[in-house]
Amino acid sequence: MEQTPTGQDADNHDKELVSIDASFEPLIPKFLSNRKKEVTVMQDALSAQDFDTVRKISHGMKGAGGSYGFDRVTEIAAVIERAAKAADIRAIQQKLPELESYLSRVEIVYE
Repeated sequence: MEQTPTGQDADNHDKELVSIDASFEPLIPKFLSNRKKEVTVMQDALSAQDFDTVRKISHGMKGAGGSYGFDRVTEIAAVIERAAKAADIRAIQQKLPELESYLSRVEIVYE
């Protein structure tokens, strides 16, 4: 399970390729849908300065990302989790759009 970035900035709308084991194929659409919903929940929680909810969701996302082969999800979620522990609104505000962008751009290649 290997990620191959397109070499574009996170703000760019080009696809980012991720190689995933074919046995995960039936699970991936729901996985991605759930992560997108969690981004929305974290955005709402951040608006309410509910750092505990942001921390809990990002912690779970960090683990799930690696389990499914989405290393970039794990990386971004880890930064969000650390920022939530520190109540660092700016860092979370920066990383949530990056995570949302990644989830909308990711393209799966099944091996």
